[in-house]
Amino acid sequence: MPAAPLVALDLGSTKVACAVGRLGDEGGELEVLGTGIVAYSRPSDAWLGDPLTAAAMIEQALEATGVSAEWHRAWVTFHHPALATDQVQTSIDLADEPIVIRAHDLERLKARALDLALGVDREPLVMERLACAGNGFEALQDPQGLSATRLVGTFHLVTMPMAVRRAIVQAVESAGLEIAQLSLGLSAMMASVGAQRERHQRVLFIELGGMSSDLGLFVDGRLHALRTLRWGGVELATAVAKACQLTMEQAVTVSLEGLASRRAPVRELLEHRLGDVAQAAQALLAHAPRPDQALIGGRMALLDGVVEWLEQATQLPIALARHPRTQQVSDLGRQMALCPALGLLAMAAEREGAWRRRAPRPVGRLLERTRELLTEYF
Repeated sequence: MPAAPLVALDLGSTKVACAVGRLGDEGGELEVLGTGIVAYSRPSDAWLGDPLTAAAMIEQALEATGVSAEWHRAWVTFHHPALATDQVQTSIDLADEPIVIRAHDLERLKARALDLALGVDREPLVMERLACAGNGFEALQDPQGLSATRLVGTFHLVTMPMAVRRAIVQAVESAGLEIAQLSLGLSAMMASVGAQRERHQRVLFIELGGMSSDLGLFVDGRLHALRTLRWGGVELATAVAKACQLTMEQAVTVSLEGLASRRAPVRELLEHRLGDVAQAAQALLAHAPRPDQALIGGRMALLDGVVEWLEQATQLPIALARHPRTQQVSDLGRQMALCPALGLLAMAAEREGAWRRRAPRPVGRLLERTRELLTEYF
């Protein structure tokens, strides 16, 4: 019986994008079966305020892929201005004498960091272990196998409000799916363009979304720092509508002209907000080496003059973030819109493929787990 297709959902503030794929036998190459995008009826609508509307959009996006299958689980990514980020340093005692550091010690260290940093009404979304230190070593990402009496760890933590998670779960489950994993939008976009040559570089990723703008610094494929701005294309269109006395639909069209617009208020509003993005980028890179490159995603990246303006402000070469599978699509806006969903699909395929290769049969899974336990604790 063939395995159920992998489903990746990108819940944006103005649209829902979906990508469906299937892995080959025993975790082989990923085959993309179809993609779909469904926009909300008005740019100001957002899934958080009405999860049932988002559920209907999810169902339409699945239908738009043209794939007929039984849907069970979905990998989900989203963008939201209420994300918070923090860097936490904590430590745990191992023993009076140096002992070998094992996986469960790292889990204890991670749990300790969560206890220190996690707010009452928030849940973790991303937690990256940046470095560990102990007796005779420091700044190691994975210290397993070394010996120490005390272990110190530095983590980067991204959290989300519980209310946001509940809204996402309600929307996805109302569409008949379970959430296999919830991921940060920037991480999915990074995976979408994460060729091997880029995973070993320092990359600044800028995502200009509908309700928020995210900037993330990735090192060796890991998120080291994040800045989230409560500004996006919807706010720009709203401000343009007010300044130029236009309807919302007209303002959306006018704002697409970007810095080439003949209307001075449009240019001034956009330059002001781009200045905030550039300032956030400078703050993000203030205490870190300059990245090798910058990538930009989101529909607002296509506004006339935006990429050139940010290149000049950050003094970094900036390229559009696009998935290789969308290169043949003539609509550049669709290429950008599908980037997070296709990246998330690649993340899901990598995890699912690794699981299948490690344990293709139930008995094999049991034996593999038993061997891990014996190695870990004895």
